[in-house]
Amino acid sequence: MAHSFRPIECIARSRRPAPSGRQALLWLLAMLCLLGFAFQGTRPLWESDEGRYTAVALQMLDSGDFLVPRLNDHHEHYTKPPLTYWIIAASVAAFGRNAWAVRLPYALAFVLTGLLVYALGRHFVPERPWLPALLWGSSLLAVLAANVVSTDGFLVLFETLAVLAWLRSREAARPLRWQLLMGLAFGLAFLTKGPPGLLPLLPMAVWTLAVEGRQGLRHLFPPAALPVFAVTGLGWFVWIVVQRPVLLGYFLGYELFDRVFTPVHDRNAQWYGAAKVYLPVLFLAVFPWGLVDLGWLRTLRMAWRPSAWRRWLAEDRDRAFLLLWTLLPLCVFFVARSRLFLYVLPLAVPISLLLARRFAPSIAPAREPFWRIALPVWVLLVLLVKAASTQIPSHKDARAEAERLLAGVRPPDRILFVGMPAHYGLRLYAGVPVEQVDRRPTPGAAGFDPREELCRDLRAHPDALLVVSSTPGAPDPQRACPDIALAEHSPGIWQPVPAGAATTGIALPAVGH
Repeated sequence: MAHSFRPIECIARSRRPAPSGRQALLWLLAMLCLLGFAFQGTRPLWESDEGRYTAVALQMLDSGDFLVPRLNDHHEHYTKPPLTYWIIAASVAAFGRNAWAVRLPYALAFVLTGLLVYALGRHFVPERPWLPALLWGSSLLAVLAANVVSTDGFLVLFETLAVLAWLRSREAARPLRWQLLMGLAFGLAFLTKGPPGLLPLLPMAVWTLAVEGRQGLRHLFPPAALPVFAVTGLGWFVWIVVQRPVLLGYFLGYELFDRVFTPVHDRNAQWYGAAKVYLPVLFLAVFPWGLVDLGWLRTLRMAWRPSAWRRWLAEDRDRAFLLLWTLLPLCVFFVARSRLFLYVLPLAVPISLLLARRFAPSIAPAREPFWRIALPVWVLLVLLVKAASTQIPSHKDARAEAERLLAGVRPPDRILFVGMPAHYGLRLYAGVPVEQVDRRPTPGAAGFDPREELCRDLRAHPDALLVVSSTPGAPDPQRACPDIALAEHSPGIWQPVPAGAATTGIALPAVGH
């Protein structure tokens, strides 16, 4: 042990003995906390996804309704189940309305996922269980994703927990608690992102069928886990469909069938879209440690040979499972027509486990000085990259847009967007609801008139700020609501004239013109 590979003990003297399991775990935890929490509240929200998730969470806090996701008091929002909104809302309620509170749960999810990868390492790399978590936690993909407001960080956490519970249930003399935990984890994954949360079941089922035959499939999802999953994962869906039956077709059609088989969501649906989106992300998943030893590429090439699978299933079933856990969901992501960068984020976990299994037996004492230098240098570089990413100017910056829109106008009580998608991240910085007035309030809602909606909002909110699209043919708010006097403060930025400041129908001169 005196000459073993010790990347975690990066600041120790070379003659010190290798760290114990507890020491290694403490060093790992310190690294995860440093990379997860550093600069977590510095970057403002970026439109559009981060703004939407935050706006729905804030609407839940303001309205007290935590069961029906809404972007504001008019527009319901069902593109994702509510668990992500609940987590963000809980953090904001505890720590205030700021970007740090919004992103805090993602840092916690990053640290907890790293600890779960460590627990998986005890099964797949028992001689160095900290190595998979080290590779995963210091990968550029995992660190940068921990700073993004989305469903994916929580999905990785719950999917990893589900796989760990499944493995432990197979090994335990009394597996009931692990079976219940697996049902809970899959339920939370489903309540986070719907059907994609169940993707680990695919490699679990194929591996079980190959190793144990059809008899094994009967025990894949134990009966004890089913009611836990049903209550946790399906309970909200059943309730909301009973309340709004039209949503059943919305969930099964628009959110499931269309995402998989049609380009209607306009998310890189081209024939080359999967390669364009996912290959760079997978490179970040193995960067930089996958470049130290490229032998894993040979395993990847062999994965296309049936003879290799027969050998692995006979001699190295752990490798077979990890490859299935990586490749089968990846095939689903390639086939599905809706593709975004972080969809493959959960695959970084089995990839790190595969790399760790590759590296662990071949780590030589002669290379220890290299790792002693490489690890702290890389962690420092990752911190610099994370810090730099918070300073990158972007047209998606909701904080900068709020400063621009609110300059020189009366404090608004609502921000209305007409003829363009609303920028919902403004809600965090302006402190008022944000609405796209030409958006249907509920999927499938009939009898919707955007003009009436606009005029109704302007009458109800005399201090509303109106943001109108500058594209040709955009609506003219003064013509749409001739009985309401509007002032154009700057191109495309309107506000109702205060009572007594002008006669009805006369627009004040634009501020700053």
